[in-house]
Amino acid sequence: MMMQSGQRCLTMLCPLHPANPDRSGDRISLKHLSQQAALLIKQHWQPVQADQMLHQLEVMMNQIDLVRPPKGLGIYLHPAFHQVELFSFAVPPLVQIDERFLIREWIWRMQINRPVYLLNLSEKSARLEEIRDGDWYAINDHHFPRLFFDDHEYSKPVRSTSYAGEAHVKSYERDKTEMQQIRLRDYFHDTDTALNSYLMHGEPLILAGAERDISLFRQVAATGRNVIAQISGNFQHAHQEIFRDKVNHVLMEYRQSQLQQEVSAFFESWGAGLARCGIADCWEAIEKGQGRMLLVERGFREGLFRSPAGTFSIEKSSNESVWYPDVLDALMHLTIEKGGDVRLVENNSLGSAQRVALILRYPD
Repeated sequence: MMMQSGQRCLTMLCPLHPANPDRSGDRISLKHLSQQAALLIKQHWQPVQADQMLHQLEVMMNQIDLVRPPKGLGIYLHPAFHQVELFSFAVPPLVQIDERFLIREWIWRMQINRPVYLLNLSEKSARLEEIRDGDWYAINDHHFPRLFFDDHEYSKPVRSTSYAGEAHVKSYERDKTEMQQIRLRDYFHDTDTALNSYLMHGEPLILAGAERDISLFRQVAATGRNVIAQISGNFQHAHQEIFRDKVNHVLMEYRQSQLQQEVSAFFESWGAGLARCGIADCWEAIEKGQGRMLLVERGFREGLFRSPAGTFSIEKSSNESVWYPDVLDALMHLTIEKGGDVRLVENNSLGSAQRVALILRYPD
């Protein structure tokens, strides 16, 4: 997204309800929020710019498809920039003017949008799918799908002469079952090699298939470290709804475990004197360039004044105090500008750390 600064920007968020066939509630919410946005535009921009932005807001509102709505909608509007974004997760109803666009929803989407690959194995084929932002994409290129054809002609043992009985039996290759197993192992090894093109940055992998096929694949696979789960059963052609429910459950547990690992890493760093908590202490450390990773509870939003001395309060302490409509969003912007990373975590996971925490690059 275009990171506008130096001039006011409008961010509008609206929750939508795709499970509800009656869109009247969504239409009312959108109309109400757009009316708030229009009032703010008239208050904060000069008439010429305001008219242009109001026109663009109307155009964007008319482009919104409520027949197949997502769970959340974002409108980002600036005199030189406009964009409508669809989110696969719920967002709060919000209209806000600030020096920059709010980035919380973008960060969350990037976190949950990291692709996860699903390898569906059988003795006949290997099919790969990419799961991103709740959508499934079948990989169809020169690597996948891979089909296994065991068209080798197996030679039978033969006698040297018709009079020799079993004394001079000539056996040129192994038992057929053993050879099939060897060829299947080679096939799975080649499949694993083909996966390297998709798992270059440690992308997680889910294995699905019969237990014997998964077991054989893992014996020859070098990508085993990427595997986050395996689902036993034959789901290549049947029971797709049940299969997708299983995969979605695995993904939910995996993402929760990843968030918990981030929180655990903070508390370990905190115990070692390599972390800060609270808005003021985190801001000070980030300004100094000490911030390596900022953790913020996903639902934590707060408008505060910041004084020249660096204190935060709900009331303006001096004429030089700066108002931040969402100080956590401003803190995220500052972290990124200073080269740090930002993670949104589950609500209440940082309760003992004032809901915002920072892992430092180096101790004070």
